[in-house]
Amino acid sequence: MRIGTRALAVIVTACLALSSAGLSGVPALAADDPALAALTQVVPEIVEEARTTPPTEIPEGNTQKPFAASTTPDTALTATVSDSDISMGTPDAVGGGNQPLPGLVTYAAKQPSVAFAHNRTGQVARVLTVIKDSSAPTEFRFPISAPENSTLELDEDGQTVLIYNEEVYLGEIDAPWAKDANGNPVPTTYRVEGMTLIQTVNHAGAAYPVVADPALKLQCTWWKAMCRVIFSRTVTKRIHSAWLYGGAAAGAEVLKYVCDKIKEKRAKLICKVAVVTGIASFIYKIREAAQKNQCFAIRAQWPGPITWGEVRKQSCSTR
Repeated sequence: MRIGTRALAVIVTACLALSSAGLSGVPALAADDPALAALTQVVPEIVEEARTTPPTEIPEGNTQKPFAASTTPDTALTATVSDSDISMGTPDAVGGGNQPLPGLVTYAAKQPSVAFAHNRTGQVARVLTVIKDSSAPTEFRFPISAPENSTLELDEDGQTVLIYNEEVYLGEIDAPWAKDANGNPVPTTYRVEGMTLIQTVNHAGAAYPVVADPALKLQCTWWKAMCRVIFSRTVTKRIHSAWLYGGAAAGAEVLKYVCDKIKEKRAKLICKVAVVTGIASFIYKIREAAQKNQCFAIRAQWPGPITWGEVRKQSCSTR
């Protein structure tokens, strides 16, 4: 069979296109989106997830807001749990975003050496920072928006950041990570100032691009086999005092009052199970926490819930 010159040119062109898109591992769209190209190089698993898993509705009434490029300078990624909105702002992003994949929006930044991306699926909401070269800053600030009277607290591990609303744990920002183009970890830490999360990435000497990731995880979400309800020091002392002077029934009444303030359905269920099963089973932990000026928490294992109490050693709500 003889192949004509024009047909041969078409076949060669197609083969070259396939090799550039497939063999390199970079999606065809990456050529038009440098941030996407960098993410594909450093975190291909996140890109693949964004390609195949668009934002979804979470069962039991918990939803994530529609996912689309923002046109506001204070670009924010928002997730909604029942009636509570939590968002991570990206104030250094500029202009409207580009949505090359169902679960990913990329943004240019004020500094040419940086880019940002929002990635959200049914499991996680994350802001990805792309550090292009050594001229990029090492500190990145993300204002956190949450219901009124919320606070940020570093967890006991010194890395995870807990989000409290008044006296009850609402959600958390996962421990920070960063890695370079060779897949090597890059030193990174969090600190908090009020309701601002600050990530430091010490990328000097790394192979560029470097990608860093603050990831927002919501309280007791359906995909987690284990979750927790953490009470503030104030609530812990209030429960202990009620039990001390009024007995188990009085302590249970205080706990029930706090349970009613929890909006997330699974967390509310865990709290109420604790009331029904009797506060007496937790009182030794509550007493220890109160006497040490620490806070009490309830963990639950699913299916169940099978619940047990624990004393928080360091990080409690300051309220």
